[in-house]
Amino acid sequence: MNTPSPVRLVQVEIDGEQSGGVMGVEPRRRHWVEVVKRGQVVGIVERTSDDEGMLPINRESLTREFEDAETATLFGDSVGRLPTASVVVPTIYRRVELLNRLVQSLLDLDYPDYEIIVVDNRVGPGHAPIPPFAQDGRVKIVQEPTRGVSAARNRGFAESRGEFVAFTDDDAKVDHHWLRAMGAAFSSDASVDAIGGMVRPFELDTEPQLWFEEFYGGFTRSFRAKQWSLESVGASDPLFPYSPGHFGAGVNMAIRRSAFERSGGFDLRLGAGTIAKGAEDLKLFMDVVLRGGKIAYVPSAMVRHSHRRTERQFMEQVFGYGVGLTALFTDLIVDDSSHLTEILKRVPRGLRMLFVPSEHRSLSIKTSYPRWTQLVQLVGMVYGPFAFMLSAIQVRRARGR
Repeated sequence: MNTPSPVRLVQVEIDGEQSGGVMGVEPRRRHWVEVVKRGQVVGIVERTSDDEGMLPINRESLTREFEDAETATLFGDSVGRLPTASVVVPTIYRRVELLNRLVQSLLDLDYPDYEIIVVDNRVGPGHAPIPPFAQDGRVKIVQEPTRGVSAARNRGFAESRGEFVAFTDDDAKVDHHWLRAMGAAFSSDASVDAIGGMVRPFELDTEPQLWFEEFYGGFTRSFRAKQWSLESVGASDPLFPYSPGHFGAGVNMAIRRSAFERSGGFDLRLGAGTIAKGAEDLKLFMDVVLRGGKIAYVPSAMVRHSHRRTERQFMEQVFGYGVGLTALFTDLIVDDSSHLTEILKRVPRGLRMLFVPSEHRSLSIKTSYPRWTQLVQLVGMVYGPFAFMLSAIQVRRARGR
């Protein structure tokens, strides 16, 4: 049985008329309070509820604290023409209720011209077709028989028609303005090639879900818009561009059609469903930057993600992320040996950031994840280069059939 998380999530709007604290929450429990301004999450604070289930919130104080918090303009003439969009969702159809939740949130988007492509990535015979979603013509279901999220996403792109293509996962739920925020960002800046968006937890019901936030800081930690390119970052970030986790994650990313075609798409040797387990999204982001492109982080493009609920699932994820990280670096070096020197120069600082972070990654002052979590990640990192080589051999053999 999973131990319940000691933390709950609540939201407080600081530009509304409501005043005072939040009533009716669980008594004597920590709460992570998402601060909402003009409909967008701009920060997070921690508060503890009292014996009566009252969460003390001083909205005036929060308003002052987040007075300078940025919010995006999503409506009006300044936004310009919104480009056509395609949304690609890979699935192996194991979490049907979560996939249905995601598709419904996609159908509820306030975007003028978009399509949804669900890619069935189940491998082997005997699978019944995924049934249609709400008989809505915007949802297309296609099959990709090659195992792996990279192959599935590439198939989704091949079936798409949008000027930009957004990607999310079947365990997420998108915000009502998600696609509009991405479209507005592409429309307002023609130099932006790809976008990463904010990812917040859908719930923190179990301890392992909290561990993910504590150990990694979640998928994204920033609430401020930012852009990266070789020209603009320079030496200001000593790990750049080999710190791709800053850019975003595959659960919430988008790319212009032209940039995707230049990159060649997701690397089939990386990603969930392959021996290398992950980092296909990070590789695509890095490829955009290394080709001279620009990536924008757009926090107003928000999705919520259901983290792994059990300790075993969490540890498998930590191991997989460790494998994916060093598999990614091996991939870069195999394709271009000049990356070796650049990566080695950044190894000491990168390891310090991974294992001895200089700041808390979440609001938890004292973390609750098991002490051996870092060891699991390290074992995955050691295995990563071997996993990449095995994955590359597997892909090469599949192509030779």
